[in-house]
Amino acid sequence: MFWADKLLEGRKGREWINDAWTPSGMIHMGGLKGPIIHDVLFRILKEQKKDAKYTFGFDDFDPIDGLPQELLKSHEKYMGVPIFMVPSPDGKGSFGDFFCSKMLKLFKDLGIAAEIYYASDYYKKGVYNDAIKLVLDNAENIRKVYEEIYKKKIALDWYPFQVICPKCGKLGTTKVVDWDGEKVTYICDKNLVKWAEGCGNTGKISPFGGNGKMPFKVEWAAKWWTFKVTIEGAGKDHASAGGTYDVAMKICRDIFKKDPPLKIPYEFFLSQGKKMASSKGVGLTGEDLLEVLSPQVVRFLMIKTPPNQAVEFSPRGTDLIPKLYDDYQRASDAYFKKTKDEQARAFELSQTEKLDRPPIIRFSVLAQWVQMPNMESEIKKEGLEKWAEYAKVWVEKYAPESEKFLVQKEIPDAVKELSQKQKEFLQKISSELDKKWDAEDFQKNIYECAKGLDMSSKDAFSAIYISLLGKDHGPKAGWLILSLDKTFVQKRFAEI
Repeated sequence: MFWADKLLEGRKGREWINDAWTPSGMIHMGGLKGPIIHDVLFRILKEQKKDAKYTFGFDDFDPIDGLPQELLKSHEKYMGVPIFMVPSPDGKGSFGDFFCSKMLKLFKDLGIAAEIYYASDYYKKGVYNDAIKLVLDNAENIRKVYEEIYKKKIALDWYPFQVICPKCGKLGTTKVVDWDGEKVTYICDKNLVKWAEGCGNTGKISPFGGNGKMPFKVEWAAKWWTFKVTIEGAGKDHASAGGTYDVAMKICRDIFKKDPPLKIPYEFFLSQGKKMASSKGVGLTGEDLLEVLSPQVVRFLMIKTPPNQAVEFSPRGTDLIPKLYDDYQRASDAYFKKTKDEQARAFELSQTEKLDRPPIIRFSVLAQWVQMPNMESEIKKEGLEKWAEYAKVWVEKYAPESEKFLVQKEIPDAVKELSQKQKEFLQKISSELDKKWDAEDFQKNIYECAKGLDMSSKDAFSAIYISLLGKDHGPKAGWLILSLDKTFVQKRFAEI
């Protein structure tokens, strides 16, 4: 049974799936795993005619605590300020809007059907007001949760809430030290964190109406309680022992008196053994991924293995991407043969709109076609225009040098090494070009010509490749030769 079907087996009642992301930087491809996993679970529940909801939150109330290198100069002064209050890098809207729009574009391309909400909007509208009051009233008990899990004493004047300083506008530098049931007492501490400096302001303010927010671990439990969330997965970093999951789940049980949602920890994507992080230049961004993989293949990549298995994805200089397309095509074959194969189910749940059979031509072959002249009509005939765009990107950015080739305008120096028999073979092939050929039939004819001259196929094909490409290997020779101008090929073979 496919892992997602098994996970939901036997569940009863209304389901609320939730996920969230902080829009503070570029989206690396691993950041798409959670949204796609949750979307797949939502689809299965809808298949089962369950009363189900899938929401995705943009945590734009979080303070900026780090910046990409290119934004340090322009945005360093906003460190500690809530994301929704910081101007966008392009001057249009907020910092959060800028990155949210990128994620929303990815969601649309990938067919992710979540209802979107913004933390800043929900705080301002008072959606979390009941949870905030409950949290502040139970600050002592929340301290006990932290102490129990982290095995260290928590200061008696620590409250699980931060406010936006009315003077400097920073959130990350403030701490609440008291709560009288209506207002909190706060300090904007100059030295609270290393990445931002507070202004020293103190005062009292209502915690409601968007004046502040709960810390992430507390907020997570508050969201589960407020929305009645039943399913929410998270990455391995949150799911480790003593991590965010453990704290939030205990707060959910002890403070909110609610059973926490189904825990689904998922592993990272790795690039050469390292966790992907686009900010550190490790791995690909979501936009990079959708340049070289179709949305369906991206979804397939994210769900074809169970979430608790790490996946190595290092496509540069490897054949990993063509092999992934091969896996997708095999999964499609399994689906249309109506097998109960897990990969067939992965194929089914990878579709974004209507369910279509993918092309039958292998991606590795298509990658050769896009490097040949005059193959546009063949590509169009096979319905490969879209996949051809992905193949071009793969050749340009990721393919090993051995998979790249270029028809040489001048006779390559390497032809000097060809034997007399290889030259005779090329003359024979040249004479055959006056006939009308299908590429596959011409490929067979090449073998026959070599056989007639008592030549090995290796020597025959290397003669073709050396004379046209300047290297001893290449794509299917029949396709290559017929993609070129006949006069050009005959002249080249005649001059050797």
